[in-house]
Amino acid sequence: MQYRNDIAGLRAVAVLPILLVHAGLETIPGGFIGVDIFFVISGYLITSIIVREMEADRFTLAGFYRRRAVRILPALLTMLLVTLAAGAFLLFPDDLANLGWSTASASLSVSNLWFWRNVSYFGTRAELEPLLHTWSLGVEEQFYLLYPVFLILVRRFAPAHLKPALWLVLLASLAVGWAQFPSTAFAFYMLPSRAWELALGGIVALGGFPPVRSVATRGALAGVGLALIVAGLFVITPDMAFPVPWALLPCAGTALLIAYGESGGTARLLSLAPMRFVGDISYSLYLWHWPVMSFWRFQRGVVLAPWEMAATIALSFTLAVISYRWIERPFLARHRDSAAGRVVAVAAIAMLAVAIVAVVAARFAPVVRPVDPRVAGIMETARYPQSATMREQFGVGRCHVTVESPAFRTEACLSPDPARPNILLLGDSHAAHLSQALRERLGDAAHLLQATASGCRPILPYAGDARCTRVMRLAVDGPLRGAAVDRVVIAAHWRADELGGVRTMVRELRRRGIAVTVLGPVMRYEEDMPRVLARAVANDDGAMVARNADTTRVGVDRALRDALAGTGAHYVSMIDLECPGGTCPRFAPDGRPFHFDTTHFTLSASREMVGRLPAAALATPRRD
Repeated sequence: MQYRNDIAGLRAVAVLPILLVHAGLETIPGGFIGVDIFFVISGYLITSIIVREMEADRFTLAGFYRRRAVRILPALLTMLLVTLAAGAFLLFPDDLANLGWSTASASLSVSNLWFWRNVSYFGTRAELEPLLHTWSLGVEEQFYLLYPVFLILVRRFAPAHLKPALWLVLLASLAVGWAQFPSTAFAFYMLPSRAWELALGGIVALGGFPPVRSVATRGALAGVGLALIVAGLFVITPDMAFPVPWALLPCAGTALLIAYGESGGTARLLSLAPMRFVGDISYSLYLWHWPVMSFWRFQRGVVLAPWEMAATIALSFTLAVISYRWIERPFLARHRDSAAGRVVAVAAIAMLAVAIVAVVAARFAPVVRPVDPRVAGIMETARYPQSATMREQFGVGRCHVTVESPAFRTEACLSPDPARPNILLLGDSHAAHLSQALRERLGDAAHLLQATASGCRPILPYAGDARCTRVMRLAVDGPLRGAAVDRVVIAAHWRADELGGVRTMVRELRRRGIAVTVLGPVMRYEEDMPRVLARAVANDDGAMVARNADTTRVGVDRALRDALAGTGAHYVSMIDLECPGGTCPRFAPDGRPFHFDTTHFTLSASREMVGRLPAAALATPRRD
């Protein structure tokens, strides 16, 4: 197939935003759409090659798989082995075990299944998964396995309906992606909901976009395509429904560029030498950038300083050039025309060998990577969320509703005590983690009612799913409707865009004559605090914890305090309580980390924080 300079440049348009957003540049929140651009390009190129060979009666499955193996596997398997070796020196046993399993899955082209079951792409763990980026390679390799067979069958039984067949694949795949909403993990990682992007490229290759003779019109359509991609980089954010429908923006743009941008202004732009160079090394650049950035974050912290962004990108480019010049190109040149059966057999053996090595590393991670006992003790707190202590602390299964434990015992949790003052704790898990400590502090002086649900902030109008609305209504339309509650304590993982809803809730409660205490947001860390502390101890890096603190929560704290001014609520800054003078504790009084994840307190820390609450925050004035 004839080399197109503009498509090489388009690969650069795909990979550069990926590098920038993965390095932590927040000005292009949609940088991850580069993968979608790659999918459309791949669909176009693969379809063009296969159909051309079919028309010349030269296509064989063995020959196709030989080309894919020689193109993909040498650089991929090298990266996997180097990453696994680096992990044996740099990671903790649990992390090394995860890396082993993800390496095995990546070597067998099923890493998208592994990450679908184990890691949220936009979650807090994602940036510390060195092989997370291989999910997209899994999607492509599964597509390469099935797609030629699909084309052979269509060509044999319905040769005149190849384009309609691809349109059918596209529409069916879009439907699968749409059906997954609002739970998008499957849609994000899996081939059935991504195949439409590759099929779109195939439709372009088959002439599915109408021919346009006018040079000006073709140039305009290509310009629209580039504009759609640029818009996607700035408009699309991780919390949007993706890939359906928002991936339509960059995918449609890519299809327009390929269909109409072979000449003209966009082609000249994409064909510039720097763009072609980046496009040529884009595969190796994609392979190496994520392990580099992930290991850097393991050593330095999740949030990269500007100089660290530049350093990791520069190192990624260096490794990409080495990989391209000494692995990709030599293997392509040497084995382009080798016997197909022999190449495929050797490739399968190599994939299996890497998988076996990775599984051994996963099974024997504690032996391969022993850790300091101090580090092991800290890491034990990472298992706190699965403990009975945590369930008791939060009231899970009784007064705190989670997705996994939806039961709520209304009578036990919302029945006032007529003999004592009654205080209602209302909010999400950031209210629930204080519940046991509040009961202990109040003792016989007051009765604590509790209505909390994970991820459900107490705002008006009600927000969240049916689970959230049910719990909030039970409280607000139950004991708060009468005269049974003397004070409401509201706490949550507050969001800056919902401060008006907090103010509305407070005013409604004050209108009913109820005293209100609002607890501000707690300090947040970019990664689970036990892991940060463990690495700080292991690396003797005392500044790592501070580098991982999310300073934006201070701004939310101040904004919430200002928003509630004049409402009559008693506001308590939990950040000021936790970090007097700007110094935040690392360990709770019992020696465990203060937080067991990015925000939630361990029980000892919760008792410490509740003990610091001013008496006025829990006072129970009798209402008129």
